[in-house]
Amino acid sequence: MEEQNQGEQIEWVDVVDENNNVMAQVTRQQMRQKNLRHRATYIVVHNGMGKILVQRRTDNKDFYPGWLDATAGGVVQQGEDMLASARREAEEELGIADVPFADHGTFYYESDNCMVWGALFSCIIHGPFALQQEEIESVYWLTLEEINQRADEFTPDSVKALNLWVTRNPEQQEIAESVEHQY
Repeated sequence: MEEQNQGEQIEWVDVVDENNNVMAQVTRQQMRQKNLRHRATYIVVHNGMGKILVQRRTDNKDFYPGWLDATAGGVVQQGEDMLASARREAEEELGIADVPFADHGTFYYESDNCMVWGALFSCIIHGPFALQQEEIESVYWLTLEEINQRADEFTPDSVKALNLWVTRNPEQQEIAESVEHQY
């Protein structure tokens, strides 16, 4: 776990209960250290033709450093609206701004090292992307089948978000299947 640098701005997050109600505020560092339940956004960035934008996380991330991510997004800041957080994260991480976001609802994810209420969004874009060097090493396009074949290389919460997106949007499964038949 990284220590907070002296000059680094402290990031405050809301701690939420099992029903997604705000209970307290803590620093992001405290949230990670104590594995506190929080909120995060998950954005499926796709090209509308069966490809998902995948990110390689940098090695200095505080959660699954160096792993692949099937979604953009991140921790929601204290008092921040979920859509505003998704838009902020997309712009910070990938340089995506002024594109429509589809809202696919919320979900809960829990593992040994993460308890999060996620807000699921998607957007269609083809690039170019301006990567946030501190957080993203590289990006590339993969099909749903390719992501599923390499699922153990991806952050588990992003795989859950992606699978929910497919479940909540059956037309995406049809697109993915038509793309698979082209290869």
